[in-house]
Amino acid sequence: MAPIFLTVLLLALAYVLSGLRQINQWEVALRFTLGKLSGRVMPGLTLFLPGLQELRRIDTRMKNRDLLRQMVITRDNVTTMVDAVVYYRVIDPEKATLAVENYEAAVKDRAKVVLRDVVGETRLDDLLAHREEVAAKVRAQVETVVGGWGLHVEMIGLQDVQLPPQMQEVLAKVAIAERDRRYVVIKSEADVESAKNFAEAASILARSPGAMELRRFEALANLSQGNTKVIFDLAKPYDDVRHTAAAMAEAAVTEPQKMRVGPSSPALPAHVAIDAKAQREAEAVMEAQAALEAESTAQRGRTGRS
Repeated sequence: MAPIFLTVLLLALAYVLSGLRQINQWEVALRFTLGKLSGRVMPGLTLFLPGLQELRRIDTRMKNRDLLRQMVITRDNVTTMVDAVVYYRVIDPEKATLAVENYEAAVKDRAKVVLRDVVGETRLDDLLAHREEVAAKVRAQVETVVGGWGLHVEMIGLQDVQLPPQMQEVLAKVAIAERDRRYVVIKSEADVESAKNFAEAASILARSPGAMELRRFEALANLSQGNTKVIFDLAKPYDDVRHTAAAMAEAAVTEPQKMRVGPSSPALPAHVAIDAKAQREAEAVMEAQAALEAESTAQRGRTGRS
């Protein structure tokens, strides 16, 4: 009897030890007794009856699964290859076990179908420029279905969108044309601003002959710093200044009361003093020119008499 009892005891001990399981912290175990859900087992050591009971472990950590590259036709009939990844986790182990046979495969298949539908309703430009919005739309539609399975889709990301080689060349040409257009617009705006500044500077220099002469001298000084030889005609600019001074002198004769300054008169502005000086220079030039013409006439008279 003793050997039989010992054998039975050993068999019972082996049976009990075979039903001993460790449940990890990130897992939730469901106990089924004769095929019926009898409770949830928390992390730690647990004991069940093999043959009569069954434990099914559910991993509650976040999972990321790649969605294999699939061919999708966009709304504007462009064939693209889309790669995506889905992040999800189990929030209700009972529903994830009882509502769907293989929740991981179900999530991936549902995400593929929704991704194909959403991309098919989107134009290529929107798909390339607004990937995050397209991915958020896909996630929202997937969540409405898998939520009934006890799952939560955290995020769906579009990893890559590949285009045919011909379409890639077209997009590259469009980008180059856009950069050229921006360059032309910016350059034209700069030319307009520069023309306005030059016009304002020319207006200021036209009102002040002395400033024009200083500008000419500055240009000559800048040219003389190099090794280039420059022939500069000084006569024509001086004639322009002389004509301007003569016109100012004529205006001064017609309105002498505006140009005369008495001893007790207040000090005139700087531009009035410059105009008076230009008038005196113009009068001196005109007197010298008249003297030269008179001398030339007298010389021609003496030559004729001889």
